[in-house]
Amino acid sequence: MDALHQVEALLPFLITLQPEESKGLRNIGFDGIPFAQAGLDAVRASVDFTRRNFDLAEFEKDVALMDALRGIRAVLGPLVQKVEDTYRLAGADVMVTADDIYEDLRKDNGETAAVQAPLQIMKKRYAQRLGAAKAKPAPKAA
Repeated sequence: MDALHQVEALLPFLITLQPEESKGLRNIGFDGIPFAQAGLDAVRASVDFTRRNFDLAEFEKDVALMDALRGIRAVLGPLVQKVEDTYRLAGADVMVTADDIYEDLRKDNGETAAVQAPLQIMKKRYAQRLGAAKAKPAPKAA
């Protein structure tokens, strides 16, 4: 965890967008960097055709940032996928075992005081799921 926090500290410019902020943004896509690089090459060759307020230095920084982030994503993407897959597999294993524990606790019938509080917490999960299942309308017969 310390190493991950150190990496995050090395990238203080990273931001978090809210979903509504992200919706309206243009997607760079797979070929976006070469597209932007070609534009940068064109402007460097002749800035005369650009708009008057065009900031070449800013565009150069943005293209360089995107190129650097592409490399970071190439490393982090597979790592994030491995973390997600491992989390999902471990979570599935934990839930199977927790379900077994829950079934055993339900058989206790309140005889062991020490397990009643955890049992009540576990019951909430199934109560919420049963409530959600009951709230769904039944499929109509054809």
